[in-house]
Amino acid sequence: MNVLKIALLGTAALAAVSVSARADDLADLKSQIEALNGRISQLEATPSVPAGYQLLSISEANAIIVPGVEFDKSFGSKATNIGILPTADVPASTNIQWSGFVKAAVVYKDVDYDTTTAGTDVDSVDVMSKAGLKVVGTTETAVGEVGVAIALVAASNGFDKLNRGNHAVNTDGYWGYWRMTNELTLGGGVAGSLAGNGQGFDGKATAHYAGGDGSGGFGGHGDPSQIRLSYASGPISFAVALEDEDSSDPQDRSTDLGVAAEMKYAGDAIGFELNAGYWNGSTDDLVATTHVNDDASWTINAGANMGLGDIASLSIAAGIGEDEHLAGSADKFSKASAHLGFTLSDAVTAELGVSHKWVKGNGDITSVGAGIYYTPVSQLTLGLEAGWTDKKGSNETVEAALVSVYRF
Repeated sequence: MNVLKIALLGTAALAAVSVSARADDLADLKSQIEALNGRISQLEATPSVPAGYQLLSISEANAIIVPGVEFDKSFGSKATNIGILPTADVPASTNIQWSGFVKAAVVYKDVDYDTTTAGTDVDSVDVMSKAGLKVVGTTETAVGEVGVAIALVAASNGFDKLNRGNHAVNTDGYWGYWRMTNELTLGGGVAGSLAGNGQGFDGKATAHYAGGDGSGGFGGHGDPSQIRLSYASGPISFAVALEDEDSSDPQDRSTDLGVAAEMKYAGDAIGFELNAGYWNGSTDDLVATTHVNDDASWTINAGANMGLGDIASLSIAAGIGEDEHLAGSADKFSKASAHLGFTLSDAVTAELGVSHKWVKGNGDITSVGAGIYYTPVSQLTLGLEAGWTDKKGSNETVEAALVSVYRF
């Protein structure tokens, strides 16, 4: 009987201790849950994106195509994209993209001057480099999409095709636009003359350092400041621009104001492009040798491109004009060029180009160029380029380059 009593008392004591322990565990668990709920509330109250927005995404995306503007081809087709989605009471959404490249090349150049031309022959091997950074931002507004694009480049001194200063940072174009409707866009900035044709050797060649079209473009005054109105519907587009190249030249009191227009058809198998431009002339210049007369300059250019099966494409262009803009270039000219592009594999492409320019009073210019490029991924390109240019009565140039391009 005593043994039974002792067993019952022991069981009761053990049960009391167990209940007490479970009560302590429940109290601790309740405390932890309350602390976790408080932390969650604190995190929810802390904004992770700007006020009024609820989602921020960062990812690789196809580069935004700025209407009617082409930047340095080294930037590639991919970019890092920041997307900000709004809340219900903030209607606009914003995309910001940035991309960049660094390229370096071993460049050989041999320039032989005509015996009747003053000049020292050049025969050299140099290591050239260049870097670029591009930022594009677009925002959907109550009146349509508004966007801005700015590209900066820096290049080492020497034979760089853009003729930059030693490691100087310059713009490679800047542009702002307002897409008023799905078809109509107003834009302005610096992005190349609308009169320049984008077909043929001059428009299609990759040519990072060698093998480019040394005969010059199809007219148009370089990179003028401009206001542009464009219309695009399906494969057809039109644009007209008011251009002024000398608006920032402190030595130049002239306007050189001009108007340029462009018409394009971009089909699946074939495309066409027609350009024209007319610029006023002036002698009102503080540097007397810069502008030699007040005659106007003009140009008309046409180009076409077509696919040749799955492995090749052909682009041709031709143009005529009269350049009364700079001393030594006040001549009538005509030009024709062609470019063949080859897709040898998923990673290997090649190109071949030729052009000839007839310049009244200054001699003809002939250029031939070729290149082969290996791009195993979008971030890397290795290439070999070569070119030959003959400027009648002036000089003959042979060049070659081993090129590497790195992108993000």
